[in-house]
Amino acid sequence: MNEKVKLPKIIFDWLDNEIKQATMRLNVAQPFTTIAAILNEMNKKTFDSDLFWWINLPANQWLLIDALRYGYEAEPEPEHEPRWAIKAGNCYLTNPVIYRFNDITPETAIEYAAYWATKSYADDIVKTLGFGEVVDLNNEGKADE
Repeated sequence: MNEKVKLPKIIFDWLDNEIKQATMRLNVAQPFTTIAAILNEMNKKTFDSDLFWWINLPANQWLLIDALRYGYEAEPEPEHEPRWAIKAGNCYLTNPVIYRFNDITPETAIEYAAYWATKSYADDIVKTLGFGEVVDLNNEGKADE
């Protein structure tokens, strides 16, 4: 038996509301038709960009389908919201427009707001660059302590 899918809190809240509305309004119950109906409705509305980009990633659409099949629950809230940064060696990306890296501490990267709230954005830049790794600045250097 499959376990419930863990979804980010924002997606969990949104999906709960959309499922109720879609099943009442559109009388759909199958995963693919429900997701299609929700995406169709989404195109008619203005959504928060994190929500919009999360929903439009194909892998996340499969997660939504599995959530409808097996049930879903909210991911546990982290102690701190992740701050996804791109690290190459001892340097962090500080300017994503011109791909500038600087030798700074994770704390300084946080001060400069050189991070993303959504990991997939940072992953896309790493793919574009062809090097680097995505790290959570909140956890950088903590494993050594």
